[in-house]
Amino acid sequence: MKKILSIIIALGFVAMLAVPAFASDSRVTALAGAGKYLEDDYNIFDWPATLPSYSNTVWMSVHNAYWDDMDWSWSHYSDFNNYFTMIGASYAFGEDGHYGTLAMFFQNFTPGLNKYHYYQDVYADILWNKYTLMYGYSMDKVSLGIYISRADTYDKEVTPGATEEDKSAYTTIGASARFDVVDKAYADVAFDVSFASYQDENDPTYGDITDDDNLKYGVRARMFYEYNETVTFIPYVGYSAYDFSLKADSTDYTDTHWGDKCWAFDIGIGANIKVNEDNMLLFAVEPFSYMKGEPSAAPDSVVDEFTYTVIPRFYLALESDVKDWLTFRVGGMKELGKWDEKSGGTSTEYKDVNTWGGFQYFMGLGFHVGDFDIDCVINNELPYHMGYWLTGYGWGGDDGYYGSSVDHVENAPAYMVTGTYHF
Repeated sequence: MKKILSIIIALGFVAMLAVPAFASDSRVTALAGAGKYLEDDYNIFDWPATLPSYSNTVWMSVHNAYWDDMDWSWSHYSDFNNYFTMIGASYAFGEDGHYGTLAMFFQNFTPGLNKYHYYQDVYADILWNKYTLMYGYSMDKVSLGIYISRADTYDKEVTPGATEEDKSAYTTIGASARFDVVDKAYADVAFDVSFASYQDENDPTYGDITDDDNLKYGVRARMFYEYNETVTFIPYVGYSAYDFSLKADSTDYTDTHWGDKCWAFDIGIGANIKVNEDNMLLFAVEPFSYMKGEPSAAPDSVVDEFTYTVIPRFYLALESDVKDWLTFRVGGMKELGKWDEKSGGTSTEYKDVNTWGGFQYFMGLGFHVGDFDIDCVINNELPYHMGYWLTGYGWGGDDGYYGSSVDHVENAPAYMVTGTYHF
């Protein structure tokens, strides 16, 4: 039951946080994570054709990895100091970007490709990131973009009479196009594909273990339609899937290691509504979202699968310019979901059904000074911790002081901070 609950919570978070942890992800997250219904810098990773719109920009980002860790375990982030960090820049070549825009990003790590690892944690490890490169080219009515990201780890041990190599790598390639549909509408289409590789030499039980099925891909599309000067509608559709498994010298390995396979589909429509002049209200509904997972290659005698269905999911967010230098953001996501799991064998089958009415709430601030924009996602409890002298409520646990490393993360005033500089 605990595993099921953690997966359901993860699905709820991923509905919001299925955005790469780059760029102005702080703004997107504070607005309920509804990035697919927004125009924002982070879109260059899901929609690289938008890169020319963000030429000559420097990005800096940091956020607590524990807060973004959906299996509620922070120990495997210890090598990365429990923080995700990133810096990157884009540059337009030629006058008005005539020769396109190039961007490069560096970050400390890349999350595993297998986000849920419900049946087996194959390709779920966090790896050291090497680089992310991106190029975008804009024409009169069409923009094109492509990006590549690489992460890997390598360990070789040589001892008298034996050599052992362990290595893992993730490579992601993505591309997209933006084009005009009619006078007041334009569309984005995009896809990405990820390849994983793995090698563990001389395992004492199974011998050499290497990658087998190692592919993950996604396709998505959206359209921005300016209904009038106040309202813009954004329909969206997306599909993704992966099939992950390993193989070994010993055929006994696949008797108990069946891999992990999953596919997901969602559809929705959102609206960006201008209110009180420059402020924005975002509302979106996803009437249907579906995910199915099962082992990649389970024996015929085994029954094992799960489905997660959301009917529906709602987003509501507000972005308000309080001052020229200060923006306040608040957002929430509500979904009504059903988890349906089957397990057992051909003779005896078990079924477990759970309903879920998850709600997530976020607040954020944006500071604008000169050519700098600094966005952050703040702790929901921050208003109660503005000073013990004012509220009588201090940081830390009930005893009033910090305890474990997890306490430090849970009690951080801001979970995510992003800075952008325009030149």
